[in-house]
Amino acid sequence: MEYRGPLAIACWLLLLLLLLLLLPPHSHQGQALRQIPSTQRIQDPPAMHLSNGPGQEPVSIMTFNLTKITKTSSSFEFRTWDPEGVIFYGDTNPKDDWFVLGLRDGRPEIQLHNPWAQLTVGAGPRLDDGRWHQVEVKILGDSVLLRVDGEEVLRLRQVSGPLVKKPQPIMRIALGGLLFPVSSLRLPLVPALDACLRQDNWLDQQAQTSVSVPTSIRSCAIESLPGIFFPPGTHAEFSLQDIPQPHAEPWAFSLELEIQLAAGSGHLLALGTPENPSWLSLLLQNQKVVLSSGSGPGLDLSLVLGLPLQLKLSVSSVVLSQGPKKEILTLPPVGLGSLLNLWVHPQGRLFLGALPGETSSASFCLDSLWAQDQRLDMDRALSRSQDIWTHSCPQSSGNGTGTTH
Repeated sequence: MEYRGPLAIACWLLLLLLLLLLLPPHSHQGQALRQIPSTQRIQDPPAMHLSNGPGQEPVSIMTFNLTKITKTSSSFEFRTWDPEGVIFYGDTNPKDDWFVLGLRDGRPEIQLHNPWAQLTVGAGPRLDDGRWHQVEVKILGDSVLLRVDGEEVLRLRQVSGPLVKKPQPIMRIALGGLLFPVSSLRLPLVPALDACLRQDNWLDQQAQTSVSVPTSIRSCAIESLPGIFFPPGTHAEFSLQDIPQPHAEPWAFSLELEIQLAAGSGHLLALGTPENPSWLSLLLQNQKVVLSSGSGPGLDLSLVLGLPLQLKLSVSSVVLSQGPKKEILTLPPVGLGSLLNLWVHPQGRLFLGALPGETSSASFCLDSLWAQDQRLDMDRALSRSQDIWTHSCPQSSGNGTGTTH
């Protein structure tokens, strides 16, 4: 037997170690793959905002070939403070085969119209609480099922036929809007919905033939609170004929707004016409509010965030108050006549935010806006900027100056 010295043995051991390093066992390799840190995993797509401004325009449209469908359910996670609007619309024919899932008074509502059934029904818990909710819609035989957070809240029987036997083989799904006039709905609904959607899975991805790029310019990265947010330069208009009317005897009109966040300088609100928008103005300036009538001298009041700010108009004056603080602006006779005539003027307006043609740096969040003790709904404004958050606000002014959501 050949004898090998210590030096030869050491060389063989070193060579064996190198071979082991170059050829790791498969079991070790699999273990290494399972231990990849979570930061290296493919991240889920960002949440999508469902509104791209006033109106009924969807943020995205998908089409599916029903002859290739093997999965008949759709699911997504959903978050909103908005009690009314369209989550998604689907059709094979907008005249006689369509489906809408929306919210009314914060609760899910289904409207459908097809050869088997025509109905409108609401069910389930309120979803306008600012939390993420799991929603699933499924076609099972002749039935439509709606699940919220894993619980079946609605089952409609004898309302559908097999998708693969539809006369039209192409189905469209539109997110956050409609593909026909609002008047075609069975029950009127304001389509615009200030909401976020994520983890969405629509029907059978193998049958999807096209998808449009989302048109909303806002994301849902920022945590929000209920309210109305005006980023810098945004504005809204209400016709004075469309909001609660002044008391007649004696003549009186009131506005109340609660400001949660405020930054920059510019108009908060004004009463006027498109040609003369500032017959009566309330401006934000250096954390003060400044009240003025026309070109006359104004008065100011230090702003306290979170405390209701009130404007009370009478035949001869305007009272600006917040808590125990109060300032009174006396109206000149000419200004008085002009102000009262606004309510009979066909172009009389309540302006919110930047005035037409104004360059404003003011951004602010309203917890609420009231006229004559009735809450105003931004979805019913005569017009408004696309970037206004109609039912939500950023949690702090530091992350609320842009249009991300």
